[in-house]
Amino acid sequence: MNTNVAQKQKKEQDLTPQEQFTGKNLTRFGGTGLIRRFFEKHKLSKHLETVTVRNRRDSNYSPPQMCMGMLYALMLGIFRPSHMMELVRDKVFQSVAKLKKFPVQSTISRFLDKVTVHTAIQIADINSRLLKVTRGGFEKFKSLTLDLDSHVITVFGKQHRANKGYNPKKRGRKSYHPLLCFIGETRDYLGGILRPGNSTDANQARSFLTLMLRKLPFSMVTRLRADSGFFHMDFIRWLIWREIEFYIVVPQLVHIQKLVLRIGTWREISPNVAVGETFLPLNSHRKLRLVVIRKTVKAGEKARKQLKLFKAQPVAYDYQVIATNNLDAEETVWRFYNQRACCENFIKEGIYGFGLDKSVCRSWAGAKVHFELVMLAYNLMNWFKEEALGRAANKEMAGTIRWKLFWIPAKLVATGRRLILKLAEDWIFQDQFEKAVKSLT
Repeated sequence: MNTNVAQKQKKEQDLTPQEQFTGKNLTRFGGTGLIRRFFEKHKLSKHLETVTVRNRRDSNYSPPQMCMGMLYALMLGIFRPSHMMELVRDKVFQSVAKLKKFPVQSTISRFLDKVTVHTAIQIADINSRLLKVTRGGFEKFKSLTLDLDSHVITVFGKQHRANKGYNPKKRGRKSYHPLLCFIGETRDYLGGILRPGNSTDANQARSFLTLMLRKLPFSMVTRLRADSGFFHMDFIRWLIWREIEFYIVVPQLVHIQKLVLRIGTWREISPNVAVGETFLPLNSHRKLRLVVIRKTVKAGEKARKQLKLFKAQPVAYDYQVIATNNLDAEETVWRFYNQRACCENFIKEGIYGFGLDKSVCRSWAGAKVHFELVMLAYNLMNWFKEEALGRAANKEMAGTIRWKLFWIPAKLVATGRRLILKLAEDWIFQDQFEKAVKSLT
């Protein structure tokens, strides 16, 4: 009688991957070629040739090379020199970007320590020239809207000229307080200045705005939007004298609340929203128009901008007061000013997309150079979205662009006499990448 002998079961194969640092010619920045094509299209390297540093000893990297390397890092989302070490070791990135090598952290730090304010001015001029060329001298625009705003950059060391001032997130910390100007129609950064942290919003506003207007065609009609930090009577009078159309939020001071109290007629423009107007005397023969918006606070919600003088009223309202020399209907003034909310997004783009809130150098000149490079990178990304992606209106944030098009796993291989960058085969944004390459070629 035959008996069946049980066979030994085969051991199941262990499919758990084992990590080994043995991969060669790899990069996580497979989309760097898009940045290189874009830089070449705008002849960025030629523009950067004008950047110089006085009394700088001989180095393996010229000032234009240093600026180009830092711009690549900013476009890829790397903000701190210490984090840029990744690009020092990434030879595939350097090959795709056509960089012979990338400076280490100590080289970048020494460069920022040795630069002068003149270097920052040169970079700002490059940004202005590129903006003018990209927008065709603004000949297609009948008017432009300038959005003024400021931002607090907290520092955590002994940075030169950093002072204690208004700092809502880190009270008592020293900071810088840059003043920024954006173009509302195109989202471009027109210009800015880095100031000590104890500067108020309106400090240097007149001279700064004069400088910004010089960058635009003389016949260009300009409008100005700004928040309550810029409501200063000397600044208002100067705007009227310069015949600049302005829309500036008014802080709810006691004398402003009294003027709002005297408004007898409110006009409903939608359920729970009414508008009115009053006037603030400037001198014996001139008054400033104040447009007032009143919103009914819903039951259970807390009023955010309720006037202190109105606490006893049975219905709670939120108030917003806008000073303007425009004579349009109150709701038109209000809706036009509300478009300024985009300016807050521009600054958020600078903060989260390019490290505007980072202080990477102790010297004042180095801080200014880094500030100008950050804002140049901001403009370059803004133009990239339009030219490479065809996004002129609805633009994605810089982080999204990097995730889709720049941060692509890739391997560089040599085939015959050619180098081929093999991108991830299953990359879901391959179509967008190929369209961008076609647009920039």
